Amino acid sequence: MTSAGSGSLAFGKEQSFKGSLETDANSDPQYWQFGRDETLSDLSLDNQLQRLDEAGAVESVESVKQNFEGSVEVEAAISSDTFNDVEDLVFNDGGTQFTNGRPNSAKIYAGVDYLDGVAERELVGCIPVDFTPVSYEQGGMTTFSISFLYATENLDTSITPSNVTAVAGGTSAPSHAITVDIDGTTITKLQSAEISISNIARFQYGSVGPEPVDAVIEKPETEVTTEGIFTGPSRLEYALGAADATSPQDQLVSVPGSVDITHRRDASLDVQLLGVDGRDRGLEQRHLRGRHDRINQLER
Repeated sequence: MTSAGSGSLAFGKEQSFKGSLETDANSDPQYWQFGRDETLSDLSLDNQLQRLDEAGAVESVESVKQNFEGSVEVEAAISSDTFNDVEDLVFNDGGTQFTNGRPNSAKIYAGVDYLDGVAERELVGCIPVDFTPVSYEQGGMTTFSISFLYATENLDTSITPSNVTAVAGGTSAPSHAITVDIDGTTITKLQSAEISISNIARFQYGSVGPEPVDAVIEKPETEVTTEGIFTGPSRLEYALGAADATSPQDQLVSVPGSVDITHRRDASLDVQLLGVDGRDRGLEQRHLRGRHDRINQLER
Protein backbone atom coordinates (compact mmCIF):
# COMPACT_ATOMS: atom_id res chain seq x y z
CA MET A 1 0.00 0.00 0.00
CA THR A 2 1.31 3.41 -0.91
CA SER A 3 0.80 5.92 1.84
CA ALA A 4 2.54 7.57 4.74
CA GLY A 5 -0.44 6.67 6.89
CA SER A 6 -1.83 3.30 7.87
CA GLY A 7 -3.77 0.63 6.03
CA SER A 8 -5.71 -2.59 6.42
CA LEU A 9 -6.28 -5.66 4.27
CA ALA A 10 -8.70 -8.56 4.65
CA PHE A 11 -10.67 -11.01 2.53
CA GLY A 12 -13.99 -12.81 2.73
CA LYS A 13 -15.24 -15.89 0.87
CA GLU A 14 -18.12 -15.32 -1.53
CA GLN A 15 -20.86 -17.95 -1.51
CA SER A 16 -21.36 -17.36 -5.24
CA PHE A 17 -19.65 -15.20 -7.85
CA LYS A 18 -20.10 -11.55 -6.73
CA GLY A 19 -22.55 -12.82 -4.12
CA SER A 20 -22.82 -12.53 -0.36
CA LEU A 21 -20.06 -13.67 1.99
CA GLU A 22 -19.84 -16.76 4.13
CA THR A 23 -21.05 -16.04 7.65
CA ASP A 24 -20.36 -17.23 11.18
CA ALA A 25 -22.79 -18.76 13.66
CA ASN A 26 -24.27 -15.30 14.29
CA SER A 27 -24.88 -14.72 10.55
CA ASP A 28 -22.15 -12.05 10.46
CA PRO A 29 -19.86 -11.92 7.39
CA GLN A 30 -16.44 -13.47 8.04
CA TYR A 31 -13.11 -11.96 7.04
CA TRP A 32 -9.53 -13.19 7.32
CA GLN A 33 -6.13 -11.54 7.39
CA PHE A 34 -3.79 -12.85 4.67
CA GLY A 35 -0.81 -13.04 7.02
CA ARG A 36 1.84 -10.88 8.59
CA ASP A 37 4.14 -8.68 6.51
CA GLU A 38 1.26 -8.21 4.06
CA THR A 39 2.19 -6.36 0.90
CA LEU A 40 -0.35 -5.14 -1.64
CA SER A 41 2.04 -5.30 -4.59
CA ASP A 42 -0.56 -4.49 -7.23
CA LEU A 43 -4.00 -2.89 -7.18
CA SER A 44 -5.16 -1.56 -10.53
CA LEU A 45 -8.18 -1.41 -12.79
CA ASP A 46 -8.59 -1.38 -16.55
CA ASN A 47 -11.58 -0.04 -18.49
CA GLN A 48 -10.12 -1.44 -21.73
CA LEU A 49 -10.79 1.74 -23.69
CA GLN A 50 -11.15 1.51 -27.45
CA ARG A 51 -10.03 4.54 -29.46
CA LEU A 52 -12.22 5.84 -32.28
CA ASP A 53 -10.89 7.79 -35.26
CA GLU A 54 -12.54 10.31 -37.55
CA ALA A 55 -11.83 11.12 -41.14
CA GLY A 56 -9.47 14.07 -41.42
CA ALA A 57 -8.35 13.89 -37.79
CA VAL A 58 -4.73 12.99 -37.08
CA GLU A 59 -5.45 11.73 -33.57
CA SER A 60 -8.26 9.67 -32.11
CA VAL A 61 -11.34 11.73 -31.28
CA GLU A 62 -13.01 9.48 -28.70
CA SER A 63 -12.35 6.61 -26.32
CA VAL A 64 -15.15 4.16 -25.46
CA LYS A 65 -15.16 1.90 -22.41
CA GLN A 66 -15.32 -1.82 -23.17
CA ASN A 67 -14.85 -4.60 -20.57
CA PHE A 68 -13.98 -3.75 -16.97
CA GLU A 69 -11.28 -5.75 -15.20
CA GLY A 70 -9.36 -5.10 -11.99
CA SER A 71 -6.29 -6.86 -10.65
CA VAL A 72 -4.82 -7.22 -7.17
CA GLU A 73 -1.81 -9.12 -5.84
CA VAL A 74 -1.01 -9.85 -2.20
CA GLU A 75 2.17 -11.22 -0.60
CA ALA A 76 2.45 -12.32 3.04
CA ALA A 77 4.21 -14.69 5.41
CA ILE A 78 2.61 -18.15 5.67
CA SER A 79 0.64 -18.51 8.90
CA SER A 80 -1.16 -21.55 10.28
CA ASP A 81 -3.96 -19.23 11.47
CA THR A 82 -5.18 -18.16 8.01
CA PHE A 83 -3.33 -20.03 5.24
CA ASN A 84 -6.04 -22.73 5.11
CA ASP A 85 -8.52 -20.01 4.25
CA VAL A 86 -6.24 -18.54 1.57
CA GLU A 87 -6.13 -22.01 -0.02
CA ASP A 88 -9.93 -22.09 0.02
CA LEU A 89 -9.86 -19.17 -2.42
CA VAL A 90 -7.58 -21.03 -4.84
CA PHE A 91 -8.62 -24.70 -4.87
CA ASN A 92 -12.27 -25.11 -5.85
CA ASP A 93 -12.48 -28.75 -4.74
CA GLY A 94 -12.59 -28.67 -0.95
CA GLY A 95 -9.67 -26.25 -0.67
CA THR A 96 -7.17 -28.98 -1.64
CA GLN A 97 -7.27 -29.44 -5.43
CA PHE A 98 -8.87 -28.29 -8.68
CA THR A 99 -11.97 -29.54 -10.45
CA ASN A 100 -13.88 -28.45 -13.56
CA GLY A 101 -16.43 -25.67 -13.28
CA ARG A 102 -16.45 -22.33 -11.53
CA PRO A 103 -13.58 -21.11 -9.35
CA ASN A 104 -14.04 -19.91 -5.82
CA SER A 105 -14.30 -16.15 -5.47
CA ALA A 106 -13.74 -13.56 -2.77
CA LYS A 107 -14.28 -10.00 -1.65
CA ILE A 108 -11.11 -8.18 -0.66
CA TYR A 109 -11.13 -5.10 1.53
CA ALA A 110 -8.19 -2.74 0.98
CA GLY A 111 -8.17 0.39 3.11
CA VAL A 112 -5.54 3.14 3.19
CA ASP A 113 -5.52 6.19 5.45
CA TYR A 114 -3.82 8.94 3.45
CA LEU A 115 -2.65 12.25 4.86
CA ASP A 116 -5.54 13.97 3.09
CA GLY A 117 -8.26 11.35 3.03
CA VAL A 118 -9.29 7.73 3.29
CA ALA A 119 -9.65 5.22 0.47
CA GLU A 120 -11.60 2.13 1.45
CA ARG A 121 -12.02 -0.18 -1.52
CA GLU A 122 -14.14 -3.32 -1.54
CA LEU A 123 -13.05 -5.51 -4.46
CA VAL A 124 -15.88 -7.81 -5.53
CA GLY A 125 -15.78 -11.05 -7.50
CA CYS A 126 -12.05 -11.71 -6.99
CA ILE A 127 -10.93 -14.90 -8.76
CA PRO A 128 -7.41 -16.40 -8.45
CA VAL A 129 -5.19 -16.38 -11.54
CA ASP A 130 -1.71 -17.05 -10.11
CA PHE A 131 -0.73 -18.57 -6.77
CA THR A 132 2.71 -19.12 -5.24
CA PRO A 133 1.91 -21.17 -2.12
CA VAL A 134 5.56 -21.47 -1.10
CA SER A 135 8.39 -18.98 -1.64
CA TYR A 136 11.53 -19.73 0.37
CA GLU A 137 14.91 -18.02 0.59
CA GLN A 138 17.45 -19.30 3.10
CA GLY A 139 17.51 -17.00 6.12
CA GLY A 140 14.12 -15.35 5.52
CA MET A 141 10.47 -15.96 6.27
CA THR A 142 8.60 -18.49 4.14
CA THR A 143 6.01 -16.51 2.18
CA PHE A 144 3.27 -16.88 -0.39
CA SER A 145 1.73 -14.61 -3.02
CA ILE A 146 -1.61 -14.66 -4.78
CA SER A 147 -2.89 -12.67 -7.76
CA PHE A 148 -6.57 -12.04 -8.48
CA LEU A 149 -8.71 -10.47 -11.15
CA TYR A 150 -11.77 -8.71 -9.75
CA ALA A 151 -15.11 -7.98 -11.40
CA THR A 152 -16.16 -4.69 -9.79
CA GLU A 153 -15.51 -2.54 -6.72
CA ASN A 154 -17.11 -0.23 -4.20
CA LEU A 155 -15.34 2.90 -2.92
CA ASP A 156 -16.50 4.35 0.39
CA THR A 157 -15.17 5.69 3.68
CA SER A 158 -17.13 3.46 6.06
CA ILE A 159 -16.91 -0.15 4.87
CA THR A 160 -14.23 -1.33 7.28
CA PRO A 161 -14.98 -5.02 7.94
CA SER A 162 -15.32 -6.40 11.43
CA ASN A 163 -15.14 -10.04 12.49
CA VAL A 164 -11.65 -10.45 11.01
CA THR A 165 -9.62 -13.56 11.90
CA ALA A 166 -6.13 -12.20 12.58
CA VAL A 167 -2.73 -13.88 12.77
CA ALA A 168 -1.42 -14.65 16.25
CA GLY A 169 2.23 -14.60 17.36
CA GLY A 170 4.30 -17.70 16.75
CA THR A 171 2.29 -18.95 13.76
CA SER A 172 4.35 -17.58 10.84
CA ALA A 173 6.80 -19.89 9.08
CA PRO A 174 10.59 -19.16 9.26
CA SER A 175 13.11 -20.43 6.72
CA HIS A 176 14.21 -23.38 8.87
CA ALA A 177 10.68 -24.81 8.84
CA ILE A 178 10.78 -26.09 5.25
CA THR A 179 11.83 -29.52 3.91
CA VAL A 180 12.01 -30.38 0.21
CA ASP A 181 12.21 -34.03 -0.89
CA ILE A 182 12.74 -35.23 -4.44
CA ASP A 183 12.26 -38.95 -5.00
CA GLY A 184 12.51 -39.55 -1.25
CA THR A 185 15.79 -37.65 -0.81
CA THR A 186 15.90 -34.38 1.16
CA ILE A 187 17.79 -31.39 -0.22
CA THR A 188 19.66 -30.66 3.01
CA LYS A 189 21.52 -27.54 1.81
CA LEU A 190 18.44 -25.91 0.36
CA GLN A 191 19.01 -22.29 -0.65
CA SER A 192 15.69 -21.40 -2.28
CA ALA A 193 12.45 -23.06 -3.31
CA GLU A 194 9.28 -21.90 -4.98
CA ILE A 195 6.03 -23.50 -6.07
CA SER A 196 3.95 -21.52 -8.56
CA ILE A 197 0.54 -22.25 -10.07
CA SER A 198 -0.61 -20.20 -13.07
CA ASN A 199 -3.63 -20.03 -15.43
CA ILE A 200 -6.06 -20.82 -12.61
CA ALA A 201 -9.25 -19.04 -13.69
CA ARG A 202 -10.67 -16.47 -16.11
CA PHE A 203 -13.73 -14.26 -16.51
CA GLN A 204 -16.61 -14.68 -18.95
CA TYR A 205 -18.29 -11.57 -20.38
CA GLY A 206 -21.64 -10.98 -22.09
CA SER A 207 -23.65 -8.14 -23.60
CA VAL A 208 -25.44 -6.98 -20.44
CA GLY A 209 -22.67 -4.62 -19.33
CA PRO A 210 -18.91 -4.08 -19.05
CA GLU A 211 -18.48 -6.22 -15.93
CA PRO A 212 -17.87 -9.99 -16.14
CA VAL A 213 -20.96 -12.13 -15.62
CA ASP A 214 -19.27 -15.40 -14.65
CA ALA A 215 -15.93 -17.12 -14.13
CA VAL A 216 -14.51 -20.55 -14.98
CA ILE A 217 -11.47 -22.63 -14.13
CA GLU A 218 -8.91 -22.26 -16.91
CA LYS A 219 -5.95 -24.67 -17.13
CA PRO A 220 -3.83 -24.59 -13.95
CA GLU A 221 -0.14 -25.33 -14.43
CA THR A 222 2.27 -25.99 -11.57
CA GLU A 223 6.03 -25.43 -11.54
CA VAL A 224 8.55 -26.11 -8.79
CA THR A 225 11.95 -24.42 -8.67
CA THR A 226 14.63 -25.36 -6.16
CA GLU A 227 18.21 -24.22 -5.63
CA GLY A 228 20.58 -26.11 -3.39
CA ILE A 229 24.22 -26.95 -2.82
CA PHE A 230 24.77 -30.55 -3.91
CA THR A 231 27.63 -32.82 -2.87
CA GLY A 232 27.20 -35.55 -5.48
CA PRO A 233 26.00 -36.25 -9.05
CA SER A 234 22.61 -37.81 -8.26
CA ARG A 235 20.64 -34.68 -9.12
CA LEU A 236 22.45 -34.39 -12.44
CA GLU A 237 21.30 -37.91 -13.26
CA TYR A 238 17.67 -36.82 -12.94
CA ALA A 239 18.31 -33.89 -15.28
CA LEU A 240 19.80 -36.33 -17.80
CA GLY A 241 16.60 -38.35 -17.67
CA ALA A 242 16.59 -40.89 -14.85
CA ALA A 243 18.40 -42.17 -11.79
CA ASP A 244 21.80 -43.67 -12.75
CA ALA A 245 21.70 -42.04 -16.22
CA THR A 246 25.15 -41.28 -17.65
CA SER A 247 24.05 -39.44 -20.80
CA PRO A 248 20.97 -37.53 -21.99
CA GLN A 249 18.00 -39.86 -22.34
CA ASP A 250 15.30 -39.78 -25.01
CA GLN A 251 12.66 -39.26 -22.32
CA LEU A 252 12.57 -37.89 -18.78
CA VAL A 253 11.42 -40.19 -16.00
CA SER A 254 9.02 -38.57 -13.52
CA VAL A 255 9.59 -38.95 -9.78
CA PRO A 256 7.53 -37.91 -6.72
CA GLY A 257 8.39 -34.82 -4.73
CA SER A 258 7.12 -33.03 -1.65
CA VAL A 259 7.47 -29.75 0.20
CA ASP A 260 6.75 -29.78 3.93
CA ILE A 261 6.55 -26.73 6.20
CA THR A 262 6.38 -27.36 9.94
CA HIS A 263 6.67 -24.19 11.98
CA ARG A 264 4.97 -25.39 15.16
CA ARG A 265 4.59 -28.87 16.54
CA ASP A 266 0.88 -28.78 15.72
CA ALA A 267 1.03 -26.95 12.37
CA SER A 268 2.31 -28.30 9.08
CA LEU A 269 1.81 -27.77 5.37
CA ASP A 270 2.45 -30.73 3.07
CA VAL A 271 2.57 -30.23 -0.70
CA GLN A 272 2.65 -33.46 -2.68
CA LEU A 273 3.82 -33.31 -6.29
CA LEU A 274 3.31 -35.96 -8.95
CA GLY A 275 5.11 -36.24 -12.26
CA VAL A 276 8.14 -34.16 -11.34
CA ASP A 277 10.87 -34.23 -13.98
CA GLY A 278 14.24 -32.54 -14.39
CA ARG A 279 14.36 -29.54 -16.71
CA ASP A 280 17.88 -28.18 -16.37
CA ARG A 281 20.67 -28.04 -13.83
CA GLY A 282 23.57 -25.72 -13.07
CA LEU A 283 26.36 -26.31 -10.61
CA GLU A 284 24.13 -25.43 -7.67
CA GLN A 285 20.71 -25.12 -9.24
CA ARG A 286 17.99 -27.51 -10.25
CA HIS A 287 14.63 -26.74 -11.78
CA LEU A 288 11.70 -29.12 -11.70
CA ARG A 289 8.39 -29.11 -13.46
CA GLY A 290 5.46 -31.13 -12.15
CA ARG A 291 1.75 -31.50 -11.63
CA HIS A 292 0.18 -30.37 -8.40
CA ASP A 293 -1.59 -33.19 -6.60
CA ARG A 294 -2.94 -31.66 -3.42
CA ILE A 295 -2.09 -29.34 -0.58
CA ASN A 296 -3.14 -30.68 2.79
CA GLN A 297 -4.60 -28.16 5.17
CA LEU A 298 -2.53 -26.68 7.92
CA GLU A 299 -3.36 -28.45 11.13
CA ARG A 300 -4.49 -26.21 13.94
